[in-house]
Amino acid sequence: MDNVLLVHVRGRHWSRVVCLAVIVLGLPPTPTRAQSEPLGSDLGSCSLKDHVYRCDGATFQQALARVRNVTIQTHNTDGVGRAKLTTFVTTKLGKTIASPDASPDLVFLLLPFDQQGNIVTNQGERELGTLRIYSVQSDGRPGHLLWDETFCGPPDMPWPMVVRGLILQFQTHFQIK
Repeated sequence: MDNVLLVHVRGRHWSRVVCLAVIVLGLPPTPTRAQSEPLGSDLGSCSLKDHVYRCDGATFQQALARVRNVTIQTHNTDGVGRAKLTTFVTTKLGKTIASPDASPDLVFLLLPFDQQGNIVTNQGERELGTLRIYSVQSDGRPGHLLWDETFCGPPDMPWPMVVRGLILQFQTHFQIK
């Protein structure tokens, strides 16, 4: 099971994250729906079973290698997260940020977990933020979930540190120099 990410999702808390994404970013409420892809093939690499997402790293890496243009979505007031993720995507991944009038190939979504929706692990850490990467439907909306990177840490960690940790964790996971 090389490069397979398992993410535990609790029903009630997951719905808060999805509602936040729907309201703030206009994302579809069910990101794993089967949709036609502009690249001509099904890029989905994550599946949901028993409230756990299973993401295949090899399939995600193939999809990432095929794309050029991406969109970055964060909360409207998250300039720090948007800037750090933009720098990472353009310099380390070599992708172009799609202009507002162009259709991207992937959507990079950066979200914090709200403090009431966190799951406490046995080390006293909490899920603090997530980087989700979606394929894009023909109408430009996010389609299949391709990857979900979740960052855990102490509950009082500042958001810029969470963003940095998420990016470093993703970079390490896929051995990106």
